[in-house]
Amino acid sequence: MVGATLVLLAAFVAWGADWGRPPTLRSSELHPTFRYVNSGWVSPTEGQGFGPFANELRAYVIIDQDQLDSFESRFVSKVSRGSSTTLGRIDFGTSVLLAAYYLWRPVKGDPLSVRDVEIGGSKASVLLDLDDDAQGREYAYLYAPMVMVAVERSLFPESEPVEFTFELDGHASITVNATPN
Repeated sequence: MVGATLVLLAAFVAWGADWGRPPTLRSSELHPTFRYVNSGWVSPTEGQGFGPFANELRAYVIIDQDQLDSFESRFVSKVSRGSSTTLGRIDFGTSVLLAAYYLWRPVKGDPLSVRDVEIGGSKASVLLDLDDDAQGREYAYLYAPMVMVAVERSLFPESEPVEFTFELDGHASITVNATPN
């Protein structure tokens, strides 16, 4: 009896070390945390503070149709994988879009992807992978690979700002603050 009590007490002490911290949800624990919406390549309009030799990530948290329209208006042209009708199916009442593009990579394959989204209270991490050896035909145009996924609003705290950290290949790259819910 004493041994069982000590084991139970040790379990409570170990569990209590995490009191006050919200649990972190990972796509592997809660399927799916995110769903693919769109990817491809974009050619941003001039005046956005970049040059032809830029090597940087741009990230966005899109919570309504006006912000999606603003995001789309940032591009002179866009080459999408799949159909752009998926953007018309987004229900902003229940979903938030997470989008990123990387200046510049050769236009071939589908080099930018979302590996995982981790959500813990008022913090979220969007884990991105950039494939340096993308397969496929290379185009002669200067485009930036882009990816966009949807996340359920219900995973975020009500009326609180959330800090979204977009990590490229395991390195914290850019942080965007938004109130998604």
